[in-house]
Amino acid sequence: MNDRNLICIIAHQLYYLKKIYKELMNMYVRKINNRWYYTIEDKDAQGNRKRHERFGGYTRAEAEKSYRQALAEKDRTGKHFEPSAMSFDDFLQEWLDKYVQNYLKPATMDAYSAAIRNHISPAFGTRKLRDLTTAAFQDWLIGLTSKYTKSTLKVIMSCLRSALRWAVANRRYLLSNPMDNVTLPPCRTLPKSPNIFTPEAIQVIFKKFPQGHPIHMPCVLSYYTGMRLGECLALEWCNVDMTARTIRVVGTAYDHAGPTKILTPKTASSVRVITFGSKLQAELKAQLLWQNTNRFHYGAFYKEGTEHHFVCTMPDGRQMTSNNTKYFNMWCKEDFPGTSFHSFRHTHATMLLEHGFKMDYVSKRLGHSSIYTTANIYDTITDKREKDAVDAMEAFL
Repeated sequence: MNDRNLICIIAHQLYYLKKIYKELMNMYVRKINNRWYYTIEDKDAQGNRKRHERFGGYTRAEAEKSYRQALAEKDRTGKHFEPSAMSFDDFLQEWLDKYVQNYLKPATMDAYSAAIRNHISPAFGTRKLRDLTTAAFQDWLIGLTSKYTKSTLKVIMSCLRSALRWAVANRRYLLSNPMDNVTLPPCRTLPKSPNIFTPEAIQVIFKKFPQGHPIHMPCVLSYYTGMRLGECLALEWCNVDMTARTIRVVGTAYDHAGPTKILTPKTASSVRVITFGSKLQAELKAQLLWQNTNRFHYGAFYKEGTEHHFVCTMPDGRQMTSNNTKYFNMWCKEDFPGTSFHSFRHTHATMLLEHGFKMDYVSKRLGHSSIYTTANIYDTITDKREKDAVDAMEAFL
């Protein structure tokens, strides 16, 4: 590059720096009813100068930052950027229809839809996109810390961040994501301990739902392996090795909207191989015998599919769905308050930890994406672990 070209480049940059400096010196912001607005100039198609007053935030600093962003966009594109006046509710529905439904898993869509319906929409649904600010989201989340758990707040934040990121990068409704600098506040609610079944409760459950009852098999599977309900309902006989006594978890059943779908598991780490003992082996053999007996009894009316051969089925061969387990959850609420089918998974993990199994082993067996997830849920000192610790301390203190 010769000196002449270098001088031209420097002169060009100085011109724009001078222009931006002049614009900043002429910045005009004002406060109206606790809301700050900035004014930016633009030219129409005929070259006439026009002024646009736009909402900038709830503080002077926010309004000045919004002005600088609008100014940078005008210099980059040559025209004034107009933030969308669409209501947040309308935008969220568009995001769910065009992005979430097509790119994310159904369970994630369910979680985001619930967060929007129960939390986000009541608080911000009627606001315009251009009126959303970082401060408003941060203050709102701080107010939720005394009402909801950390996991609930994480879902809300993830939903907001993803939606508004799409508004900026894909739709160009906004210049910047107001959630970018929002941080998760410390939660003041105590973390909930996982509800587990006592040994006495397990005996009552398997007496109430013995071999031959449709609900028995998924309960047994979850109790002996820690599998999630969807994983139990998606398990096929081809993924059960009776000789090696292993189960390959490669799918999960989703039936909350329409016919049952077999999807990939929750996370990559959820694809795993679980070993089991002689007790579950005997249960699986009994299940095979039960299905073969039903197949003979129902004959042509046995509704087993040709593509899948599920372990958990109804007497007539149909695949079990989550609706078929609702009675079990209702019964649990009456006899063992606070528990549900998922309590089998909690029980399995707690029993392993109480009997000295390492956290990393339990994490892999459950299919958690991180050992920290396991620790956050189960690393509480149970009564048995506390007693064992005291007994051990007595020996050397």
